[in-house]
Amino acid sequence: MASNSSPTSIRQQVGVCEVAFDDLFITNAVPSQVQASCLRYRSSMIARQLAFLADCAARLTEEDRAHRSALSPVRRLPLEVLGEIFKLVVPSFLNASDREMMGNMGRVCQRWRDALLNASSLWRGIILGPCLCPAQDTVGAVRRHEEDYKKLVTWFGRSGGCRKGLIYSSVDLHCRCDDGSLCKAVHPIVSRLINEGPKLVHLTLQLSGASCFRNLLAALRAEPGGSPPDPLASLGSFSLEFVDDSPLMWDDGPDPTSSVFNLLPPVPALGIFLPLRESAFDDELASLECPIHIPPTILAPLVSLAIRWDWEGRGLLDVLEQCIALDSFTLDLARSEPFDGDVPPAPLELRVLTSFKLVKGGVRILDFLRTPALTSLDLELSVDRAATVDMSDRLDGFLRASEILGKLRFLRICELVGGPGIISFILPPLASLRHLVLDSSTACGYYFGQASTGHVIAPMRRYFPELRQVELLNLRRSRHVLTHEMQYFRRRGSAGMCMITVSYADEPKVSEAELQSRLRSTRDSGSRLSIRVVESVDYDEERALTL
Repeated sequence: MASNSSPTSIRQQVGVCEVAFDDLFITNAVPSQVQASCLRYRSSMIARQLAFLADCAARLTEEDRAHRSALSPVRRLPLEVLGEIFKLVVPSFLNASDREMMGNMGRVCQRWRDALLNASSLWRGIILGPCLCPAQDTVGAVRRHEEDYKKLVTWFGRSGGCRKGLIYSSVDLHCRCDDGSLCKAVHPIVSRLINEGPKLVHLTLQLSGASCFRNLLAALRAEPGGSPPDPLASLGSFSLEFVDDSPLMWDDGPDPTSSVFNLLPPVPALGIFLPLRESAFDDELASLECPIHIPPTILAPLVSLAIRWDWEGRGLLDVLEQCIALDSFTLDLARSEPFDGDVPPAPLELRVLTSFKLVKGGVRILDFLRTPALTSLDLELSVDRAATVDMSDRLDGFLRASEILGKLRFLRICELVGGPGIISFILPPLASLRHLVLDSSTACGYYFGQASTGHVIAPMRRYFPELRQVELLNLRRSRHVLTHEMQYFRRRGSAGMCMITVSYADEPKVSEAELQSRLRSTRDSGSRLSIRVVESVDYDEERALTL
């Protein structure tokens, strides 16, 4: 059956539809069947055009991205600047996984590889773990040691003239060679690096006990053909750390002539981390019977000393008494108070000490010291609220007794404890203080004392005329943060420019699901408790709405 609609009539209808579309777009008129078909056809055409244009836009966007990438300013960064960026990412001493990461960074592109090779200091420090070979004298073990040694020498070679350092840790094996068994701390690669490798400026040994240190030094010096020179004599700094976390009785006897510390190298910078007394002695007071004997020839020339000490008695003071040239001193008390209850002897004066850092300890040690040349004081405390209350008086007494109120330039105090959230800490006038750091995760603010005299016409005394930087770190969030502090430092601080830096602690957040899980784990048969978490309420805003 022939159609009654010719092409001409269809075009006419379409034309009519096109003309009538304007009315459809601006009214609520219902389109006719022909108009609806035409609209659907045009809509599909528009959709295809949009898809085509979107594909073109995507291709052009990708091409534009490639062009912009080629013009990126990062590509024009000098290799020296790129190397400085890498120094912020890569640690100073690299273990096996860190060295693998740095190798992967060098495979990103040629410029990254060139920047890494150009940054000599990135290659200066290595961390080695213990040898895990079942037997070190087999053909396979010797071959692996030879290959690893060559790789490490090549790695150090890329550091050029930088000061090279090695950290060796064998504590993962928990060596117990004090009973005469084979020492697991002896590592043929470490011995060869120290004896034959590039000159090391720093060496750290992390060992389980004193016997490991003796055996390791015996392996270093076990060379045929007579007695070799001391392989550690050329070091600039040395650290001996007894850090095994499993209990191991201290096996260095009371005889000074046979003490393991006689084997320490004569270096200007020394670190000694004694084992914790709770793991080294059956009775913690037994540490009184094991004094530390370090030869005066080792202590007298020391410029820098870092030591971990939680043993009882005044042995630490006996050690410090021989450090006549000490300039920098770091003391880790491992959250103990070895001097608690002792009658303070005459304070020990460290005449040339300029920097003192206390780690994980109380401030009682300050009662035993006088430091007339001190310019930097760093106190990372382990104290309670009662000790915090006394902190101002103790610090003031130490500063005045040492006569450094006009000399101290840097002061950092961490982990003071206050309540509820406000820590009262009165500082004496410090005429030369330039940098003050207070860091406490329990504080939402500090009270430094009266900000003004109460008399408008009274002259205002500046307690810190040279202060240029104040850091208040890890504060708890509060509406009144810095209210008092800003007023105090404006009136009592420096008359010149002074920057106040604030950081906030990450407060723990517990979800409703976690709380419900805790409730289920503690619920008894008679409990009818339930928990829900709601949004916090701004009470000041609520009051404003209801007034």
